[in-house]
This record gives sequence, structure tokens and C-alpha cells, in this order.
Amino acid sequence: MGGDVGGSRGRPPKGYKRSDERIREDICDQISDHPDLDASDVEVKVQNGEVVLTGTVRERRFKHQLETLAERISGVTDVRNEIRLYREQQQQGEAKTGGLSSSERSTSERSTAGATGAAAGTSGGATSIGATSTSETKNNESRRNAS
Repeated sequence: MGGDVGGSRGRPPKGYKRSDERIREDICDQISDHPDLDASDVEVKVQNGEVVLTGTVRERRFKHQLETLAERISGVTDVRNEIRLYREQQQQGEAKTGGLSSSERSTSERSTAGATGAAAGTSGGATSIGATSTSETKNNESRRNAS
């Protein structure tokens, strides 16, 4: 503790501590000095020398470059990199939904639920199994809710 995370600088005078604002400014200046580094959706916060990086970047290398850059700043005691890869967020959403749109997903989920209920012999009347359009599905739901 008390030293830099990744620097090879001398030791400061006893009791000296860089302000969080100055650390933040240095990090932001260093980011700005890298024209190939896109950090337009990244936020830098500093509290008690601990840097927290949040937001999104379009390339994984940007995430790692930002963390490395922050570690090199004098006064930084720790870096928490909470930056997410923009591309990952989109892919995760598609993976969870199987690539279906929200309306396709809800129709599919209702069909599956209806098939499960019918197979188990539960009451429920009409299900959306075999429904070929959204209007047929809505009609089936209306009948189900009415009974």
C-alpha cells in the first residue's frame, strides 16, 4: 500500500498524497493522448487512490489498455476495471434469446408453456400450439383468460 500499482518512481515525502481529482485528470489526459484509443463511453472515477473504470468499449484491447494506463499514474493504489465490451453485450443478449426478437421470443415462450401444460394434462383450454400469427396467439390467450 502507499505506493503506485505499477510504477518505478521514487518515494514521495512523508504524508504526501496526490488528490483524487489530480489522479483522475492525469488518467484522462493520458487517455486523450492516445488517438487510437476510443474511450468515448468510459467513465473514470477515483476515490482514495482507487480507480474505477466503467462503461463500454468496442475492442477488448481498449479495455486492457485503459487499465494499464491507469495503473501507471502516480498515486493510484488499485484499479477496478468494470469496462464491458460492447460487442459482448449484444452477443449475450442474442445468446439468451436464441437470436429471436422480443415478439418472436414471447410467442415461442407461450407456445412452449402451453405445450408443457397440455402434455401434463393440466387445464388451460386452448393453447398457442400451431398458431401461425400473432393475432391467433392473442385470440387463444383471450379465450384462456376468459375461462
